[in-house]
Amino acid sequence: MMLPMIAALLAVQGVTADAAKKEVRVACKIAPRKLPNLPEIYPIEVIATHPAPKGQKAHETVVTFEAAPSEVHKALESIGLKPGKPVRGEGQVTGAGLEVLLEMPDKRQVRVETLLSEKKTGKPLPPLLWHFTGSAQKDGKFGADVSGTLISLYPVTDETVMQSALTMKEEGLIKMDTMKGALPPEGTAVTLILRAAAGPPPAPAAAALDPERQVTVLSRAAGPGPLPPPAVTPGLAPPATGVADPFEHRREVRATIPDVVKPVDAK
Repeated sequence: MMLPMIAALLAVQGVTADAAKKEVRVACKIAPRKLPNLPEIYPIEVIATHPAPKGQKAHETVVTFEAAPSEVHKALESIGLKPGKPVRGEGQVTGAGLEVLLEMPDKRQVRVETLLSEKKTGKPLPPLLWHFTGSAQKDGKFGADVSGTLISLYPVTDETVMQSALTMKEEGLIKMDTMKGALPPEGTAVTLILRAAAGPPPAPAAAALDPERQVTVLSRAAGPGPLPPPAVTPGLAPPATGVADPFEHRREVRATIPDVVKPVDAK
Protein backbone atom coordinates (compact mmCIF):
# COMPACT_ATOMS: atom_id res chain seq x y z
CA MET A 1 0.00 0.00 0.00
CA MET A 2 2.90 2.37 0.66
CA LEU A 3 4.38 2.31 -2.85
CA PRO A 4 1.26 3.71 -4.63
CA MET A 5 1.05 6.43 -1.97
CA ILE A 6 4.67 7.42 -2.52
CA ALA A 7 4.25 7.39 -6.30
CA ALA A 8 1.19 9.64 -6.05
CA LEU A 9 3.04 12.09 -3.83
CA LEU A 10 5.97 12.29 -6.23
CA ALA A 11 3.67 12.79 -9.21
CA VAL A 12 1.99 15.77 -7.53
CA GLN A 13 5.39 17.37 -7.01
CA GLY A 14 6.38 16.94 -10.66
CA VAL A 15 8.48 13.83 -10.01
CA THR A 16 7.51 10.30 -11.13
CA ALA A 17 9.42 7.05 -10.70
CA ASP A 18 9.12 3.98 -12.93
CA ALA A 19 10.81 0.96 -11.35
CA ALA A 20 10.21 -1.19 -14.44
CA LYS A 21 12.02 1.26 -16.71
CA LYS A 22 14.55 2.16 -13.98
CA GLU A 23 13.97 5.85 -14.56
CA VAL A 24 12.80 8.98 -12.80
CA ARG A 25 11.10 11.86 -14.64
CA VAL A 26 11.21 15.48 -13.43
CA ALA A 27 9.07 18.29 -14.85
CA CYS A 28 11.34 21.18 -15.93
CA LYS A 29 11.53 24.33 -18.04
CA ILE A 30 14.28 25.59 -20.32
CA ALA A 31 16.28 28.07 -18.25
CA PRO A 32 17.24 31.59 -19.33
CA ARG A 33 20.91 31.89 -20.22
CA LYS A 34 21.03 35.43 -18.85
CA LEU A 35 19.37 36.68 -15.70
CA PRO A 36 18.14 40.28 -15.84
CA ASN A 37 20.04 41.33 -12.70
CA LEU A 38 23.40 40.03 -13.98
CA PRO A 39 25.64 41.76 -16.54
CA GLU A 40 26.60 38.77 -18.70
CA ILE A 41 26.05 35.11 -19.61
CA TYR A 42 28.02 32.71 -17.45
CA PRO A 43 29.29 29.24 -18.46
CA ILE A 44 27.17 26.18 -17.73
CA GLU A 45 28.25 24.51 -14.48
CA VAL A 46 25.07 22.69 -13.52
CA ILE A 47 22.34 20.95 -15.51
CA ALA A 48 19.25 21.42 -13.34
CA THR A 49 18.47 23.78 -10.46
CA HIS A 50 15.65 25.76 -8.94
CA PRO A 51 14.91 29.00 -10.80
CA ALA A 52 16.16 32.34 -9.50
CA PRO A 53 16.16 33.57 -6.83
CA LYS A 54 15.83 30.20 -5.02
CA GLY A 55 18.42 28.46 -7.16
CA GLN A 56 21.92 29.50 -6.19
CA LYS A 57 23.21 28.51 -9.64
CA ALA A 58 20.23 29.57 -11.75
CA HIS A 59 22.58 31.77 -13.82
CA GLU A 60 24.53 28.76 -15.15
CA THR A 61 22.04 25.95 -15.75
CA VAL A 62 20.27 24.24 -18.67
CA VAL A 63 16.86 23.69 -17.04
CA THR A 64 15.02 24.76 -13.92
CA PHE A 65 12.50 22.76 -11.88
CA GLU A 66 10.27 23.28 -8.83
CA ALA A 67 10.37 19.91 -6.98
CA ALA A 68 12.52 19.50 -3.87
CA PRO A 69 15.81 17.79 -4.79
CA SER A 70 15.31 15.52 -1.78
CA GLU A 71 12.15 14.16 -3.45
CA VAL A 72 14.14 13.30 -6.58
CA HIS A 73 16.66 11.58 -4.29
CA LYS A 74 13.84 9.49 -2.79
CA ALA A 75 12.54 8.65 -6.26
CA LEU A 76 15.96 7.39 -7.38
CA GLU A 77 16.15 5.20 -4.29
CA SER A 78 12.64 3.90 -5.01
CA ILE A 79 13.82 2.40 -8.33
CA GLY A 80 16.61 0.54 -6.56
CA LEU A 81 19.56 2.94 -6.95
CA LYS A 82 21.99 3.62 -4.11
CA PRO A 83 23.57 7.03 -3.52
CA GLY A 84 27.31 7.39 -3.15
CA LYS A 85 29.25 10.45 -2.06
CA PRO A 86 29.39 13.91 -3.69
CA VAL A 87 32.59 15.85 -4.24
CA ARG A 88 33.38 19.53 -3.79
CA GLY A 89 36.75 20.35 -5.33
CA GLU A 90 39.18 17.44 -5.53
CA GLY A 91 38.14 13.83 -5.09
CA GLN A 92 36.37 10.95 -6.78
CA VAL A 93 32.58 10.91 -7.07
CA THR A 94 30.77 7.67 -6.25
CA GLY A 95 27.22 6.42 -6.64
CA ALA A 96 24.99 4.51 -9.03
CA GLY A 97 25.57 5.33 -12.70
CA LEU A 98 22.93 7.35 -14.56
CA GLU A 99 22.11 8.63 -18.02
CA VAL A 100 20.63 12.14 -18.11
CA LEU A 101 18.24 12.97 -20.95
CA LEU A 102 15.75 15.68 -21.88
CA GLU A 103 12.40 14.85 -23.43
CA MET A 104 11.40 17.64 -25.79
CA PRO A 105 7.83 18.81 -26.51
CA ASP A 106 7.80 16.58 -29.63
CA LYS A 107 8.67 13.59 -27.35
CA ARG A 108 12.23 13.25 -28.66
CA GLN A 109 14.59 12.06 -25.93
CA VAL A 110 18.16 13.35 -26.21
CA ARG A 111 21.19 12.97 -23.98
CA VAL A 112 21.89 16.22 -22.18
CA GLU A 113 25.53 16.16 -23.35
CA THR A 114 24.41 16.68 -26.95
CA LEU A 115 22.85 19.98 -25.87
CA LEU A 116 26.17 21.42 -24.62
CA SER A 117 29.23 22.70 -26.47
CA GLU A 118 32.58 24.28 -25.66
CA LYS A 119 32.12 28.05 -25.87
CA LYS A 120 35.17 28.92 -27.98
CA THR A 121 35.28 25.94 -30.36
CA GLY A 122 31.64 24.87 -30.54
CA LYS A 123 32.71 21.26 -29.99
CA PRO A 124 30.04 19.12 -28.30
CA LEU A 125 30.47 17.62 -24.85
CA PRO A 126 31.35 13.92 -25.13
CA PRO A 127 28.96 11.40 -23.52
CA LEU A 128 29.37 11.21 -19.74
CA LEU A 129 28.53 8.79 -16.99
CA TRP A 130 26.59 10.61 -14.27
CA HIS A 131 26.50 9.49 -10.64
CA PHE A 132 23.74 9.42 -8.04
CA THR A 133 25.94 10.91 -5.33
CA GLY A 134 23.35 12.14 -2.88
CA SER A 135 23.83 15.48 -1.15
CA ALA A 136 26.02 16.79 1.62
CA GLN A 137 24.23 18.25 4.64
CA LYS A 138 23.94 22.01 5.15
CA ASP A 139 23.22 23.26 8.66
CA GLY A 140 21.51 19.97 9.45
CA LYS A 141 19.40 20.07 6.27
CA PHE A 142 19.56 18.20 2.96
CA GLY A 143 22.06 20.48 1.24
CA ALA A 144 20.58 20.23 -2.25
CA ASP A 145 17.26 21.53 -0.91
CA VAL A 146 19.13 24.59 0.38
CA SER A 147 21.10 25.26 -2.82
CA GLY A 148 18.33 24.16 -5.18
CA THR A 149 20.89 22.24 -7.27
CA LEU A 150 19.92 18.82 -8.64
CA ILE A 151 22.67 17.98 -11.15
CA SER A 152 26.19 19.43 -11.20
CA LEU A 153 28.45 19.23 -14.26
CA TYR A 154 31.58 20.11 -12.29
CA PRO A 155 32.34 19.54 -8.58
CA VAL A 156 31.76 23.18 -7.69
CA THR A 157 29.25 22.14 -5.02
CA ASP A 158 28.46 19.02 -3.00
CA GLU A 159 24.95 20.31 -2.23
CA THR A 160 23.50 18.40 -5.17
CA VAL A 161 21.98 14.99 -5.95
CA MET A 162 23.93 14.01 -9.09
CA GLN A 163 27.37 14.83 -10.48
CA SER A 164 29.43 13.90 -13.50
CA ALA A 165 32.96 12.55 -13.07
CA LEU A 166 34.48 15.73 -14.53
CA THR A 167 36.97 17.47 -12.25
CA MET A 168 37.95 21.03 -11.43
CA LYS A 169 40.82 20.60 -13.89
CA GLU A 170 38.31 20.31 -16.74
CA GLU A 171 36.28 23.17 -15.28
CA GLY A 172 39.33 25.40 -15.54
CA LEU A 173 40.11 24.34 -19.12
CA ILE A 174 36.72 24.11 -20.78
CA LYS A 175 33.79 26.52 -20.53
CA MET A 176 30.47 25.09 -21.68
CA ASP A 177 27.36 26.70 -23.12
CA THR A 178 24.13 25.38 -24.57
CA MET A 179 24.43 24.21 -28.18
CA LYS A 180 23.07 26.85 -30.52
CA GLY A 181 19.67 25.83 -31.87
CA ALA A 182 19.54 22.60 -29.85
CA LEU A 183 17.01 23.71 -27.25
CA PRO A 184 13.45 25.06 -27.52
CA PRO A 185 12.78 28.64 -26.37
CA GLU A 186 13.31 29.76 -22.80
CA GLY A 187 10.44 28.76 -20.54
CA THR A 188 9.38 25.76 -22.68
CA ALA A 189 8.18 22.81 -20.60
CA VAL A 190 10.40 19.73 -20.97
CA THR A 191 10.99 16.58 -18.95
CA LEU A 192 14.28 15.62 -17.34
CA ILE A 193 14.82 11.84 -17.48
CA LEU A 194 17.21 10.19 -15.04
CA ARG A 195 17.79 6.62 -16.19
CA ALA A 196 19.91 3.89 -14.63
CA ALA A 197 22.96 3.42 -16.83
CA ALA A 198 23.22 0.04 -18.55
CA GLY A 199 26.98 0.42 -18.97
CA PRO A 200 29.68 2.96 -19.87
CA PRO A 201 28.67 5.90 -22.08
CA PRO A 202 29.07 5.52 -25.85
CA ALA A 203 32.43 6.54 -27.26
CA PRO A 204 32.43 10.11 -28.67
CA ALA A 205 32.72 10.54 -32.42
CA ALA A 206 36.27 11.30 -33.53
CA ALA A 207 35.14 14.54 -35.13
CA ALA A 208 33.94 15.81 -31.76
CA LEU A 209 37.47 15.85 -30.33
CA ASP A 210 39.87 18.75 -30.68
CA PRO A 211 43.33 17.76 -29.36
CA GLU A 212 44.75 21.23 -30.07
CA ARG A 213 42.45 22.66 -27.43
CA GLN A 214 42.67 19.72 -24.99
CA VAL A 215 38.97 18.91 -25.44
CA THR A 216 39.98 15.24 -25.24
CA VAL A 217 40.43 15.70 -21.50
CA LEU A 218 36.63 15.61 -21.23
CA SER A 219 36.44 12.04 -22.51
CA ARG A 220 38.98 10.89 -19.93
CA ALA A 221 36.41 11.49 -17.21
CA ALA A 222 33.41 10.21 -19.18
CA GLY A 223 33.95 6.55 -18.35
CA PRO A 224 35.83 3.57 -19.80
CA GLY A 225 37.41 4.39 -23.13
CA PRO A 226 40.70 4.60 -25.01
CA LEU A 227 42.05 7.33 -22.74
CA PRO A 228 42.95 6.84 -19.05
CA PRO A 229 40.90 8.66 -16.42
CA PRO A 230 42.25 11.91 -14.98
CA ALA A 231 44.54 11.56 -12.01
CA VAL A 232 42.88 12.31 -8.70
CA THR A 233 44.12 12.31 -5.16
CA PRO A 234 41.77 10.16 -3.10
CA GLY A 235 41.37 10.48 0.61
CA LEU A 236 42.37 14.10 0.95
CA ALA A 237 42.04 15.27 4.52
CA PRO A 238 39.66 18.18 5.17
CA PRO A 239 41.34 21.58 5.41
CA ALA A 240 42.74 22.41 8.82
CA THR A 241 40.85 24.85 11.01
CA GLY A 242 41.72 28.41 10.07
CA VAL A 243 42.77 27.53 6.50
CA ALA A 244 40.93 29.58 3.89
CA ASP A 245 38.23 27.73 1.97
CA PRO A 246 39.60 27.25 -1.59
CA PHE A 247 36.06 27.79 -2.89
CA GLU A 248 35.54 31.03 -0.98
CA HIS A 249 35.87 32.99 -4.21
CA ARG A 250 33.07 30.90 -5.77
CA ARG A 251 30.24 31.85 -3.39
CA GLU A 252 26.85 31.31 -4.97
CA VAL A 253 24.85 34.19 -6.40
CA ARG A 254 22.18 35.17 -3.87
CA ALA A 255 19.04 37.23 -4.38
CA THR A 256 20.44 39.82 -1.95
CA ILE A 257 23.31 40.77 -4.27
CA PRO A 258 22.70 44.22 -5.81
CA ASP A 259 22.00 44.28 -9.53
CA VAL A 260 25.28 46.05 -10.26
CA VAL A 261 27.45 43.42 -8.59
CA LYS A 262 28.87 40.54 -10.63
CA PRO A 263 28.78 37.07 -9.05
CA VAL A 264 32.14 36.40 -7.50
CA ASP A 265 32.32 32.95 -9.09
CA ALA A 266 32.40 34.43 -12.60
CA LYS A 267 35.54 33.75 -14.59
